[in-house]
Amino acid sequence: MRLAVGNIILEKKVKRLIRTDMYSWFFKLGVFLLITGCSSYKFDESLLKLNENEEIGAVGQITTVTSESQRNFLNDRAATLLNAELGEDEAIELMIVKSPDFQSLLFDHRSRLAEAAQQGRISNPAFSFERMVKGAETEYGRFLSFGLLELFTLPLRKETSKISVELGHVKLEAGVFEKINDLRIAWYDAVASQKRKKLYEDAFIALSANAELAKRMKKTGNMTTSDRIRQQLILSGATVAIAEARMKNISAREMLTRKIGLSRDEANVMDLPQALPEAPNDPISIEDLEYEINNRLDVKAARLEYELLLKGLGLDELSSYTDIELGYRNDRINDAGSISNKKGYELEVKIPIFDWGDLQRDVVQSELVAKQQRYKNTVLAAASELRESYQGYRTAYDIAKHYKDQIIPMYETLLDEATYEYNGMIIGVFELVQVGLEKASAEIRAIDALQNLHLAELKLNSVLVGGQMGLETNAISDAPAKKAKGH
Repeated sequence: MRLAVGNIILEKKVKRLIRTDMYSWFFKLGVFLLITGCSSYKFDESLLKLNENEEIGAVGQITTVTSESQRNFLNDRAATLLNAELGEDEAIELMIVKSPDFQSLLFDHRSRLAEAAQQGRISNPAFSFERMVKGAETEYGRFLSFGLLELFTLPLRKETSKISVELGHVKLEAGVFEKINDLRIAWYDAVASQKRKKLYEDAFIALSANAELAKRMKKTGNMTTSDRIRQQLILSGATVAIAEARMKNISAREMLTRKIGLSRDEANVMDLPQALPEAPNDPISIEDLEYEINNRLDVKAARLEYELLLKGLGLDELSSYTDIELGYRNDRINDAGSISNKKGYELEVKIPIFDWGDLQRDVVQSELVAKQQRYKNTVLAAASELRESYQGYRTAYDIAKHYKDQIIPMYETLLDEATYEYNGMIIGVFELVQVGLEKASAEIRAIDALQNLHLAELKLNSVLVGGQMGLETNAISDAPAKKAKGH
């Protein structure tokens, strides 16, 4: 009798211990999910790092506009910038505070970064409730389930999520850097086209006076019909040239307007400098360039893409075989007033019978090798791109300096000499105007050379920061007018 009672007491203790261990296990599981399953991320952290990165070339604070007060503050800043001459840095800041396209870029990357951070969180468990009635019997079913494989692989997914967030931030930096570079190109083009238009207009005024003088000289019999027509043809050519220059200037300003995000009224008050920044006295030395290949944005992106795929390789291979889901059931049965409970567990396993996942694994392995080779190629190409871009910069610098220090001064000397000869009645007015036109043509080519220098410097900076971004220099312009015949 004592033995039977002892067995009953021992059995109850064992059941109580098992039940206590089960509750403890579920408690520990809940704490584990609470601590490890919640991966936090804030886009403001990426914006902070972006604003601290001086290599990106941003002017002003980059921020996402999420409230009306922010928009009003930025509109006030934009109005202040527009009320003064819009230099290169001011144009960049104006784009940052004004451009809807730039804001769209930020929010697109904000969405992608949130998705990347979401990968590090475990899915919510599923709870189902059912009520079944059969005669006098009523059954209440409660079922809680979650992905067991997803739980076991959570630490790995948190690591891949961290890499994905870092990769997303690098792509955000690259996107902002490209937008700023595009804005710089548009600003250079708008300022240069404005200066070219002014030179064409000056040439047109001189040629108009020339044509009018030729017309009067023809009437008095001091010029042949052929010479008179030639002067008029030169003026016609200048008329076409100035129309083209004005159209190019309008296109360049409108492009800059679109890049910044201005309305028509705002674009009308936009005041650009009269000339491009002058070439520096000394070129950039290749020894002074701070170049670290692993800091390039494209190298970072290629490396992170490879690491991301490599880190997730085990997870992809495991999920290609099977999937496991664990569930806990607790049912309450009311049978004509008699209450009973039914508890249990459910384990759902995907059985690899028809598809062993070999093709999925082959896809992952191929992508991994492709990412690895892409990373190697990016690293190998970086040094070559730097050498090429620096030589392009030095060539553009030498040409721009040659125009400034040699060609333009010689044309100024020629014009001074022609003026002396004209005052001394050695040459006529047509010869004097011709020398002036040649000087104007050289000045237009000097503008092209200076613009090419700034583009080459942008290209060099792109190679240092994030790889080439398709920056191309412009061809040096030809003379705007044909040679005039003197009388």
